[in-house]
Amino acid sequence: MSLPSFPIRLAITATLLGCPLAAAQSGDRLPGFELERLETNIGRGTLLVGNGELLVPQGLNVNLLGHYQHLPLVLRDAGDRLEVVQDRATALLSASYGILPWLEVGAQLPIVLFQRGANPSGVGLAELTAQGLGTPVLQVRLGVLSRRRRQPVDLAADLGVGLPFGTGTALAGDDGFRYHARMTAGMELGWFQTSLEAGVLFRPNILLPTSDSDWEVRSGASPEVRLGAALATVGKGLRGELALRATFANPKPSFELLGGIRFPLVPSLDAFVLGGPGVGEALGTPLYRVIMGISFRNEPPPKISFLDERADQELQLVLATPPSTSTEEPVRPVAAWELNALGRGEARVADDMAPPTPPKPYQPGPQDKVVLRGELHFARGSSELPGVVPLLDQAVLRMAERANAGRILIEGHSDKDSADSFMSVRRAQAIRRYLIDQGIPATQVRIQGFGSDWPVSAQPATEQERQLNRRAEVLVITDSSAPPTTQSSPP
Repeated sequence: MSLPSFPIRLAITATLLGCPLAAAQSGDRLPGFELERLETNIGRGTLLVGNGELLVPQGLNVNLLGHYQHLPLVLRDAGDRLEVVQDRATALLSASYGILPWLEVGAQLPIVLFQRGANPSGVGLAELTAQGLGTPVLQVRLGVLSRRRRQPVDLAADLGVGLPFGTGTALAGDDGFRYHARMTAGMELGWFQTSLEAGVLFRPNILLPTSDSDWEVRSGASPEVRLGAALATVGKGLRGELALRATFANPKPSFELLGGIRFPLVPSLDAFVLGGPGVGEALGTPLYRVIMGISFRNEPPPKISFLDERADQELQLVLATPPSTSTEEPVRPVAAWELNALGRGEARVADDMAPPTPPKPYQPGPQDKVVLRGELHFARGSSELPGVVPLLDQAVLRMAERANAGRILIEGHSDKDSADSFMSVRRAQAIRRYLIDQGIPATQVRIQGFGSDWPVSAQPATEQERQLNRRAEVLVITDSSAPPTTQSSPP
């Protein structure tokens, strides 16, 4: 890119290999190098800046995008102007896969679909190739810190290598390998997700002899420092993204500011549109750029980890211990004639001796708003969650949409055949731990165990009916200032 206030003499003197515009040899080609300066994020985070978060093991993220850039390469010298690349369209396919909780691998493949520029034959240069393969990139992402492990931020290190398979005659490939290393970090602040990254790019040297002297300048001999920052809204529906990327090379900087929207098409599939201007003297910085594409992500729920066993045991004991009743009446002395009357079969009213009423499951009151309600079923004698729990993932999304303003109620149940009287509590507690690991505040998750007092099937005759009783009900409740009300009676 070249602007009147930012002449790029080094670029033209480099690209013409020391020849003035009017004196280039017929048939000379521009030196082959990678002109593309767009770097997309492979994995979680915004499109252009990573947030330090890794995909869970066996999670997959795939991006397919196309982008157009205007005037990424304009050369000038002594008042002459040559728009080598006026318009360029590129497609980019990238994918990442989670292997371990701290390890993720990714790859991206760019392809130059079309480019055109001014005819350089007037200065004795051959035209660029209109299409070509870009520089393929392989990358590993190593997790350093993670909010899933109850740490304050997500922090990761990216290490990548660019393979020398690009088409140099299309300005889409370097003569050798290129390497990059960067750190990415991010955290949520209310309705926003912040992302930061800082890294360095090592690329092959490009000889740049000047047109008016004999000494050589090497572009790429010094590593390029690259910085990025992004701000994105969180939620499930329409979301916004704003990213700023800066490159410091030789040591003149260039900047690109891109903003846009991301919206869901179907579950796990999003579409995005971004665009913005670029300013600077680094080769490949366009006057403006527009990006459109789709993103697919599929992740199994992470396994429960990092349990505080002592706190968990204490909570279970508290939940399992019935509250003491201060209004219990003392034992009333009984006269001998009353015992004799009972022995003769005479009727006696004994309301105070009736069994206590079991606690009742939650029923929404007039001030309550239940935004999600569902059940999870368990194997006999087990409190382990299944491998995929879409109900709990939906509960996390519902809370995130409301900035964790509501609460989640979990009610555990067991069947009459269960030998463990605390199994219903353990099932509710397993769900509670999962939600807390997903970022839900512990104070907003309430649990209660009902044992076998409230079965779905009162007299189960088959294993399927008994499994219906081995359940936990999950409710996401918002806009409630009054305590939960109970309106039903046991079956």
